[in-house]
Amino acid sequence: MQMCPECSIDNKDTARFCIKCGAPLRKLRGQGTILQGRYRLEKVLGCGGMGAVYLATDLRLNTKVAVKENLDASPESQQQFATEANILSKLRHSNLPRVQDFFEDNGRQYLVMDYIAGESLEDFVQKRGPLPPKEAIKYMKQVMEAVHYLHSQNPPIVHRDIKPANIKIGLDGKAYLVDFGIAKILKVGSRTQAGARAVTPGYSPPEQYGAAPTDQRSDIYALGATAYFAVTGQVPPEAIERVTGRTDKLIPPRTINPTVPPELERMILKAMRVNKDERFASVQEMIAALVLEHEAKPQIQQPPSYQQPRRKGTQPQIQPFPPKPPLPAGLSLAPAWLRLTAFFFDTLIWTAFAWMLTLGYAFLLAAISESDFWWVWKEIERRQMFLWSLILGFPVYKALAHAFADQTIGKAMVGLKVVTKGGRPCGFWRSIGREIAFLLSLLPCCMGLLWIPFDPYKQGWHDLAAGTFVVREK
Repeated sequence: MQMCPECSIDNKDTARFCIKCGAPLRKLRGQGTILQGRYRLEKVLGCGGMGAVYLATDLRLNTKVAVKENLDASPESQQQFATEANILSKLRHSNLPRVQDFFEDNGRQYLVMDYIAGESLEDFVQKRGPLPPKEAIKYMKQVMEAVHYLHSQNPPIVHRDIKPANIKIGLDGKAYLVDFGIAKILKVGSRTQAGARAVTPGYSPPEQYGAAPTDQRSDIYALGATAYFAVTGQVPPEAIERVTGRTDKLIPPRTINPTVPPELERMILKAMRVNKDERFASVQEMIAALVLEHEAKPQIQQPPSYQQPRRKGTQPQIQPFPPKPPLPAGLSLAPAWLRLTAFFFDTLIWTAFAWMLTLGYAFLLAAISESDFWWVWKEIERRQMFLWSLILGFPVYKALAHAFADQTIGKAMVGLKVVTKGGRPCGFWRSIGREIAFLLSLLPCCMGLLWIPFDPYKQGWHDLAAGTFVVREK
């Protein structure tokens, strides 16, 4: 059996797509697989191009651990994975995961680390919107202290992949820097000690794109870009495009979020200078600037667009920033009026189909029984077969259409489709569950549908229950 990288449901080894959510399968280990006679795999925490991370139970210590699996069998990838294990095994810091084990099993490499319950900074911001400056400073300071610890090693360690997705916000309120897959050890006379030079658009500095050497200042750029995302909710422009002039200049954070203090903005912009000689010389300098800002008395004035009119003697009410929809780039949520239009079209289409289906059944029954057609039709009317086919067949029609085509005929007419959070097809069982939830949402005076205009993601209760989104087609 193999687990689905999206929903962790077991599928047959020969399957190519998940039977539940429709996601492409990656030949991952099955649920309940025990590695080294010790680690029992429970579910998939994340899956990328080269590897996957499982939540597992250490059967000896009865604790939860994270097991990282290398899916790339190439010698370069194997060496890179071993380098990551070697780096992490020697580190001890409160904001870094701790390595517990490293081994090979059936030709695949595995790294066992502390399990950090929580969500990534990327998901955190996408759900809540831009963080308040004090909260962003708190998390970034913890990450910077971890990076300073890495840079203080002998020889120094450069992470090279600092980004919101690689920062976990634990249930204890602390930030943890994870994933050392492309980290490198700086040694005199050696330009690189890692097997790959990957880049993440928006967060990797210009020198990481080509043959130029990367050093501690490369991490400083990524820290600044991550802080930029934390306080604005937007991914900064790609560094290489800033160098070549193919994009506008970096938009100052305060232009996007006026609550950002000027000192914090200056720190972010200095860290993100294209010329690395103009950035902070060390993370310690960056921390000092961050601490001074955190301790300074904030003097923030809200512009009129973010402030409600108030009467004399009352306190101003600041409007929160709208949360960013948790959808991949290129997908936009469908407005409520367009969804209602699609539903109206589907109702008309299915009414016509149910009428033709009932009429055809009457002709067929009259021909088989050799009875008078009108007598048969009156019997069908007496038993209200048209009404039953209309009511019961409508959700079946929608469920099958969403399962196999991601859209009904009505949605196709107005350019809509139903997808999961990752932009993937619903799958059969999720579509069935969505229609059941839709019927239940009609019971308390249609409250489940009346919720749509007030929900920031334009979801009814049926979409919330099924984890689906109605979006415009690309």
